[in-house]
Amino acid sequence: MSRTTRAGPEGQPAGRPKALWRRALLGPMPLSHPLIAACIAYYALGCVLSIAISDGSPQAVLTYLWSPSQFVLIDMGIGGSASFAQGEVWTLVTALFLHANLLHIGVNMLCLYMIMPMVEASFGRLRAFILYILAGMLGAAASVLWGETYSLGASGAIFGLFGGMLAYGALRGDAIGRRIMIDSAKWAALNFAFGLLAPVAVSNAAHFGGFIGGAAVALAMIYPVGILRRLEPRRLGFALASIALVCLAAGSGTAVSSTFQAVFDPAAYFAQRSDELIAHYSAVLAQNPGNGEARAMRGMAFAQKDDDEDAIADFNAAIIAGMDTPGLQNNLAWSLFKVGRNREALGHAESAVKSAPDTAAFLDTRAHIYEALGERAKAVADYEAALRQDPSIQESKDGLARLTGSD
Repeated sequence: MSRTTRAGPEGQPAGRPKALWRRALLGPMPLSHPLIAACIAYYALGCVLSIAISDGSPQAVLTYLWSPSQFVLIDMGIGGSASFAQGEVWTLVTALFLHANLLHIGVNMLCLYMIMPMVEASFGRLRAFILYILAGMLGAAASVLWGETYSLGASGAIFGLFGGMLAYGALRGDAIGRRIMIDSAKWAALNFAFGLLAPVAVSNAAHFGGFIGGAAVALAMIYPVGILRRLEPRRLGFALASIALVCLAAGSGTAVSSTFQAVFDPAAYFAQRSDELIAHYSAVLAQNPGNGEARAMRGMAFAQKDDDEDAIADFNAAIIAGMDTPGLQNNLAWSLFKVGRNREALGHAESAVKSAPDTAAFLDTRAHIYEALGERAKAVADYEAALRQDPSIQESKDGLARLTGSD
């Protein structure tokens, strides 16, 4: 008795076993679903590994559920010039699946969920996936070329979808095309404006690079020329999916391996991580000595190693370059305090507290400096104020006990 096999999506026989990633590329679920799932899974892994290397306190758990550790993000493949300068080309892919915090991933996944169905309907499933990945990689590359120390997130790829739909609508030419073009331009403009005006750090280079890259990729798929005519969407789509899976697996493996080291030998782990960060930022600064962000981050890595003189030099250079934040002032004050330059340290500590008077860490730093200068009453007041903001700060408890004789 013969049996006829029904043809499935893209000509695949429905009866042929297919791996999950092949089903995700070929259907039947909307393309946005596997992409969102991959981003959420990668974010969740970052949170779990960050919690694993923390002290396990409720505050640490909440902190790392909101935003994974920078160390873990670097292992998982954060993008930007710091990674690329170290030869980590694979971060052009992994950066698309990493996000800085819950708000970041929430906004990006909502945008992806809203726009991808229209892109998929216009270009087809495989071409929509190709557009997303290539535009995202081009956005990540633009971030590197612009000199951004670190960049991450799916927004470059999402802007690529805006650019692709703008090109598609313009070339379609009818009333529907004009509507698509206007809507794409409107949403892209609103998101560009948010990126330019947002009070938080946003990779505008990745946004612009992804948008232009998306338009270029869309044009290349609509009007293929030269070698592009011989690139089959199926082969290119599966090649990109395979590359993405390999890169994500490499990032996950590196992060898991580092976490095991952190759990079983934390001293060696943090010493090694500090050296790696110094190498990262030194590579960036070799290309752009005026990069204030890289100066600040390398200064923190030096401080982690108790190399306070080098930390002070980098913190001062970062402030001169425009990175004059309360946190940086506090870090500079602490490093100056550790090398005995207390009067100089006090000025920076007061600047940090003035900008953020309710920050426990800043109050604790100033209290230590007051104590070293013999200003007991002011030190006690700052220790008490720090503990009111955060009762768990052991350094403030110890300082208060030293000065008052109480527990």
